[in-house]
Amino acid sequence: MTDYYNLLGVLPTATTEEIKKAYRQLALKYHPDRNPGDKNSEAFFKKVTEAYTILSDPEERESYNWEYKKSQQTSSNQNQQQKRPEPKQQVTPQVILSIIQIIRKKVVGIDKSRINQSALYNSLNDLLSVNHLNFLISWGDTKTNRQIIDEVMTCCKVLLYPYVEKLSPKLVKLAGSDNETIQKIFSFDKQQKYWNYWTRYKGVAIIAAIVLFFVIVSNMDNNSSSSSYSSAPDNRPTNGDLNNTFADDPVSSSTPETKSSTYVPELTPDQKFQQEKDKLIAEGWGKTVVNNGQLPSCYNFVPKKSSINNYLEVHVGGGTDVAIKVMNLHTDKCIRYVFINSGSTYKIRNIPEGTFYLKIAYGKDWFSKVENGQCVGKFLRNPMYEKGDDIMDFNLQHTYNGYNIPSFQLKLDVIATNTMNTFSSQDISESEFNQ
Repeated sequence: MTDYYNLLGVLPTATTEEIKKAYRQLALKYHPDRNPGDKNSEAFFKKVTEAYTILSDPEERESYNWEYKKSQQTSSNQNQQQKRPEPKQQVTPQVILSIIQIIRKKVVGIDKSRINQSALYNSLNDLLSVNHLNFLISWGDTKTNRQIIDEVMTCCKVLLYPYVEKLSPKLVKLAGSDNETIQKIFSFDKQQKYWNYWTRYKGVAIIAAIVLFFVIVSNMDNNSSSSSYSSAPDNRPTNGDLNNTFADDPVSSSTPETKSSTYVPELTPDQKFQQEKDKLIAEGWGKTVVNNGQLPSCYNFVPKKSSINNYLEVHVGGGTDVAIKVMNLHTDKCIRYVFINSGSTYKIRNIPEGTFYLKIAYGKDWFSKVENGQCVGKFLRNPMYEKGDDIMDFNLQHTYNGYNIPSFQLKLDVIATNTMNTFSSQDISESEFNQ
């Protein structure tokens, strides 16, 4: 009997959502479109699809579980007859925590140069594997999960930042909806990033500080020298009426001009924003107020819809507006282009069958203009542009009872310069987003 749970890498107690998530990750990795000509990947893709079809249907899963338990009992009885099993420690969140604590005790206080960075990272990464994270989240021991996060961050203090950068998203996932812990992780990640920059460039910073010190000392010497000349003649006027020469005094008349020509007031953030805004307007850009929904087709795309009742639901947090382009994986052509305001949710409906990825723009103050007969758009405040690595398969999934209609959900937000989203992505330029 095929072990569908083992095939998907989940526990028999996994929820339907956990099963769906595990299947989606495997399907994206082994989908025939991403592995053209690979028969092994195609065969494995069919197996995990079959497993998901059975386990996602309540009646089919109940029937399978009955057979599964029966086969497990038979296998256990056979093993007991052949060899008495050795006692095995049950895996619990406390067991995982204790292993991480052992690692922490070994590495704390040791210089980074004496630590095998790769070995330490691999150990922590294995303990925070997808299966372990799903197990810890499903167990629901929030207190232990926080302790695990704290212990891992302590271990990360002796890791180089590129390793810390890879582990931080896993800690965020383990934190779940605990916003306080998530902010703590982001602060720690930022601190380690700055510390990494400091250790890399501290030599340059020390040299710059020394040079600045000598410049200040030199200026102080010059000022003290100029103030020592106290024997200058006293040019104050005597008592009586002022004559015409007072108005023509070169020193008095030149002082205001000299002062005004050298003083340049520093611009405030609002003034800088207005300056950038005026520059865009002079170049033909204009601010555009956009409601949630489809952008006009002049934005270099032809909207394509189908009669299939599917959707991509996008929830945007309060930190940013977003513009999303749904891109065909095979043609790199945009089929849908929508704008979603901050703090709202929007469903992109009736997406045609096929595989797609996303281009996303974050920011505030949407500006647009027409270039070569086409519209282009950009954010003026805090712009960020990303391209999604995850592939969304909107092809109908045929099952024994007919077919399933795939739909997806996405959460997006920006806090400072950190994007918080439920998909993997990479930064792109503004021009690449508008292609």
